[in-house]
Amino acid sequence: MILLIFISMIGIAIVPVVSAADVGSSSSYRVSNATPEQLEKINALWGTDITIGDYMEQVHPEHLVGVSDDVKKIMHERKMIWPNVKNETKIAQLSRLTASLSVTCTITKVSSSQINYYGRSTLSSGQAVYIYNEAFLRNAAGTKVDSTSISDQYANSVTTQNKMYFWPANGNYYVTSYGYTISPDLDGAGQTGTISIP
Repeated sequence: MILLIFISMIGIAIVPVVSAADVGSSSSYRVSNATPEQLEKINALWGTDITIGDYMEQVHPEHLVGVSDDVKKIMHERKMIWPNVKNETKIAQLSRLTASLSVTCTITKVSSSQINYYGRSTLSSGQAVYIYNEAFLRNAAGTKVDSTSISDQYANSVTTQNKMYFWPANGNYYVTSYGYTISPDLDGAGQTGTISIP
């Protein structure tokens, strides 16, 4: 019996103690509606040769609040992978290459005056030091007419709010979703089918 207690105490002694400071605090930063200025930047930057860090600083600096310098450094070392919505093969390849990061999105026509949409990034296991998702509402020409994004630290999944876009012009619309994680360093993309207004 004494030997059993002794072995139990040794087992407890070798279990690492992790403080809350070591794990990090979980904080979400959301953008429910991109401003006209942000949408202009998104459309101007789309497809250019920049890093994730460049994109975040220029378009969504609010998502960098409270993010460590180490994470920002990784963002500036990684190229932005732009979802090519006209090339479904490329999107499928992105999904296969990042099989452990699932990036999805949805679009719903509520009426001729309202579209709802959202995006989601989910790790298949574990947590990321930083996880991000942005869903872009796009018209038939590919122009981003609206955007919603979310980021979190020390999480395995983020879902943007169900974004309501009112009074869309007549025509076809679809959603592209882009997601990435830092530690592990993964990227992914998804795309919906089209809906028609009216």
